[in-house]
Amino acid sequence: MHTYLVFSIFNILIKISMEEKNIMRNGSTRKRGVKDHTVVELGNIDTQRLLLNGGGEREKQQSFLNNSLSQRQMKSLTALCDTILPSVNDFVGVSDDESVAKFYLTSASMAGTHDRVGGVISERLKHPNTGLLKLVLWLLSTWFGTIILCGMASFSTKFPFFHCYPDMSLHKRQQIMHSWSLSYFRHLRMLFRTVKLLTLLLFFTQIDESEDNPSWKAIGYCGPDPEFKAQLKNHFLHGTSKGGQEQKQDDGDAAEVAGPLYKGLVHLNYPRDITADGLRRCGFGVSVTRRKTKAVAGSLSSPSLVIQCDVVVLGSGSGGGVVAGVLAKAGYKVLVLEKGGYYARNNLSLLEGPTMDQMYLNGGFVATDDMGVFILAGSTVGGGSAINWSACIKTPEHVCKEWCDSNELELFESKLYKEAMDVVCEKMGVQSEIGDEGLNNAVLRRGCEEMGYPVNNIPRNSPPDHYCGWCCMGCKDGRKKGTSETWLVDLVKSGNGAILPGCEAIKVLHKKKKGSDRKIARGVAFEYEYNGSKDMCVVESKVTIVACGALRSPTLLKRSGLMNANIGRNLHLHPVTMAWGYFPDEPASEVWPEATKKSFEGGIMTAMSPVVAEFDKSGYGAVIQTPALHPGMFSIVMPWISGTDIKHRMRKFSRTAHIFALARDKGSGTVNSPSCISYEMEDTDEENLKKGIDKVLRILATAGAEEIGTHHSKGRTLKVKEASYNEFEKFVKEESSRPLKDLSTPLCSAHQMGSCRMGSNPKNSVVNEAGETWEMEGLYVADSSVFPSALGVNPMITVQAIAYCTAQSVLNALRRKTNR
Repeated sequence: MHTYLVFSIFNILIKISMEEKNIMRNGSTRKRGVKDHTVVELGNIDTQRLLLNGGGEREKQQSFLNNSLSQRQMKSLTALCDTILPSVNDFVGVSDDESVAKFYLTSASMAGTHDRVGGVISERLKHPNTGLLKLVLWLLSTWFGTIILCGMASFSTKFPFFHCYPDMSLHKRQQIMHSWSLSYFRHLRMLFRTVKLLTLLLFFTQIDESEDNPSWKAIGYCGPDPEFKAQLKNHFLHGTSKGGQEQKQDDGDAAEVAGPLYKGLVHLNYPRDITADGLRRCGFGVSVTRRKTKAVAGSLSSPSLVIQCDVVVLGSGSGGGVVAGVLAKAGYKVLVLEKGGYYARNNLSLLEGPTMDQMYLNGGFVATDDMGVFILAGSTVGGGSAINWSACIKTPEHVCKEWCDSNELELFESKLYKEAMDVVCEKMGVQSEIGDEGLNNAVLRRGCEEMGYPVNNIPRNSPPDHYCGWCCMGCKDGRKKGTSETWLVDLVKSGNGAILPGCEAIKVLHKKKKGSDRKIARGVAFEYEYNGSKDMCVVESKVTIVACGALRSPTLLKRSGLMNANIGRNLHLHPVTMAWGYFPDEPASEVWPEATKKSFEGGIMTAMSPVVAEFDKSGYGAVIQTPALHPGMFSIVMPWISGTDIKHRMRKFSRTAHIFALARDKGSGTVNSPSCISYEMEDTDEENLKKGIDKVLRILATAGAEEIGTHHSKGRTLKVKEASYNEFEKFVKEESSRPLKDLSTPLCSAHQMGSCRMGSNPKNSVVNEAGETWEMEGLYVADSSVFPSALGVNPMITVQAIAYCTAQSVLNALRRKTNR
């Protein structure tokens, strides 16, 4: 009976959720927090004050999202958050440290996490099932809704006999929560995963006014990089003269503070005339629309500004940054529009929560429709190259051959493509030497060497002594050479370009080509926020480059009227699953003496094993590498069994090494919008990940881990040194054979590709070999969305190499236009 009720109610709830979503699409958009915008050419003002103050204001906004949930919904949400992270009294013998006692005694609601979760659900969570989540929160506040979602667990022998979820005991609530994590019903597993993710991520990343989190000391985490904090302190101490007057900065000092792009940035915060003047000084033609009333916002028919240039590039990451730099250096006027903000070296926070809010797509809250895969993507000047993990692996030979032979793309075995890979590697200073290795990579290397598995150094765009575990939050000193330290610097130094952060492209503008069904791109319309409301501008250009990433480029193309059926399809995610090993820091054993190393320190990626990669066979396998996991991300992937258990696991955070398997996926998905992504692995992808996890568990144990486990919801662990050979083999076999498609194990993705793929004809691709769309002349795509299939390794070099080749095609097209 309960099974039938749950099945029926979820069908009803899904329909209601779909109706709510349609209403939201057709109705007015939600209100957002008002941002303090300034429009100015940074090279002509006090860049240090503007950038540092701007960063502070953005940080504060993270803490004050508007919570519009009802009282009933908040009652349920508070109970759910306190079920995930309750106040725990039974921690006798764990530690005498006062911070540890406080950590165990603090519940989610005591830390104010429930209010933050409510704000995220209200303002930030853009998922197809957000409406359903709100409905479930309301149902759990009622006795009948609790019966439907919790079954007989809501029954009591005492009056009133049936209880709503918030009125149950903690013990019962935790039993229900754990049953949801393993439920037959996928939507209950989705509910568990969502509540767990939001509660743990926000609890371990929220900060107080002193930029501290009370739990960090208890789990052995230092917060931002101590060297960076010292660097900032030194900067402020020496940034003023003895009399307290600010010293005049030369270009070198300004670049150190504001970043190397400061002369080419135009921030949209000042009145239109000032913006226009800044753009004119950069060499762009600009016209300003005069209106009778200030209340009238810009529209496509009457834009606030009309900017003329040779090329407009939408996106500043590994694709857009390369194209922009190459074209500007060749003498063409290039305007770069970036949806995200610009965070200079000394304006970084290196705090996990604020960084995700500022530099990641949708604040890091992106997942597939069924919550099967958590997705991380950059959304800042520099794109993914600003927050990635430094790996610079050239396109594997077997992939180049496949794309050339199977996809009929001769580019990938051409002299130009090989030259492109060399050029981008040289530009970023790619090298493979390592000074000292962090805990995760040292464990991976040692385990592989002991097991006889192949292990290689990973080429990186940072120097050998770059021992930094915070690169996923931006580079504190510019030694990681992303596009904001390389190609975009070329753009600024050329004097032919400008970068406009905080701009969202709405549609590509076009006209019909005479005597042809094909259209011609003539620019782009973009929105930005000014004085609390949306304003619109138009860029008129000879060529338009879309480089918004594999999650956003398809949506823009569709919104611009392109009808190619392949747009948004063939999305590959490089699904990742992990295993962990605990290495106690004391007493230091003979097996693993490096007791001072922490899991969050050191180069994020320096070692890789292709032991199950199948490079020489099918080309479809899994590579084994290491992740960057600070407390928030660590907490959401670790299994949750109970509130006490998760706190015990978090206490081991700083000495828990993680290693993952990354599959070159044959399975694919569809991008319907950046917040509506479907994806399904093929069985072969799942099997490859299982083979990878088998190897990872053996690597961890052989490297000297005291305890090992996976991220499966059952949360099983093995004390390696206490286990017999047969017990170890049984554990590895059972844990590596668990299904990965049923939401019982979290899968992650940091690489998205293929949603506007390149091909030899419009029937199975979106762009041709030159990167130009089949439907629209002068419209190019230059990001990971053009990959013909999944790549199988970290994609930065491949993205930049393809973009470099696309830039050469654009140069030829521009020269032809000039010669006409």
